[in-house]
Amino acid sequence: MRGSSLPYIIVILALVGAIIYLIGTSSIGGPIISNLSQGITTAQIATTIFAYGNATNSVTTIGQANISGNSTQLEYYALSLINQDRQKYGLQNVTLSSEPSAQQHSSSMLYYDYFSHWDTYGMKPYMRYTLLGGTGGVSENIAYQSSSKCNLLGCIGTIDPQSALNAMEYSMMYNDSACCNNGHRDNILNPYHNQVSIGIAYNASKIYFSEDFINDYINWSNSPGFASGLVYLHGTLLDGYKIAQIEVSYDPQVQNMSVAQLDNTSEYGYGNAVAGVVSNPYSYFPGLDTIVANQYIIDKNNFIVSFEISNLTRTYGAGEYTVEVWLEAQNQSTFLGNTYTLFINQSDQAYVPENV
Repeated sequence: MRGSSLPYIIVILALVGAIIYLIGTSSIGGPIISNLSQGITTAQIATTIFAYGNATNSVTTIGQANISGNSTQLEYYALSLINQDRQKYGLQNVTLSSEPSAQQHSSSMLYYDYFSHWDTYGMKPYMRYTLLGGTGGVSENIAYQSSSKCNLLGCIGTIDPQSALNAMEYSMMYNDSACCNNGHRDNILNPYHNQVSIGIAYNASKIYFSEDFINDYINWSNSPGFASGLVYLHGTLLDGYKIAQIEVSYDPQVQNMSVAQLDNTSEYGYGNAVAGVVSNPYSYFPGLDTIVANQYIIDKNNFIVSFEISNLTRTYGAGEYTVEVWLEAQNQSTFLGNTYTLFINQSDQAYVPENV
């Protein structure tokens, strides 16, 4: 489809079961909020790539940036579209997160010219989110639009970023059923999302749009951590919520992926659930390995939990072990409140994957 004279959007679901699909944009679009694209030209490029640093989780710029301050305007425009959709269904607005995970991924896709929930490191959204300092539960939507007019002399890009964002958000809300059982729509309308990290990267003919929806219900006394074989979780829950359960999932060790490999991926999941954490030796976790916590202290909204994963690493070896903290609301529904991914190498030590 590259080089086509017709603009198109690809949207891909952030949950298991999604399929890539294409939608023409010529007849799609809702009302445009005015004054947010002033000064933005189709010749501008947003190609900042954030590379994962060392164990301090530093972020390094390795690409180019030419967005002239308009990226913030576009982020707030995209946020307004998301909240308009949520308001139609009586849901609270999400706020704009300062986490760079969505921008990192959109910029990476534009820079390396691919479209996938995975990245060139072979990492999924929740892995990137941990490495970039995220501490909530994250679920990703991504969309892509390309447009150019071609003749014998070549192709001229025709992307207008504001119109493209409007069309992509509309497509994820209202043209999602055939592709993805309304998974993008369900993600946008999830009542437990309270933040969103937005990433917009574009050039004259392509634009990538990432929405990393976040559940942020824990004030961490210390960020989730791992030391001497122990996982530590210490924080305070917002009023009205409590810990429902803690699980651990496993993914094989990440490996770099080529653009061809990335373009042939679709949905992603949280790895294979391998273990559950319990508070005492008289409990067990049905269907999974049971980890008895060293500490499992809950005092009103405050909690301290620590547990070993050495038995898991001996069983499954090197890879990504993602701790999932599931919360329960007052209506007794449960949702993913936090994910924290540990990268374990062949020496059974935590590490941060190196840059591509």
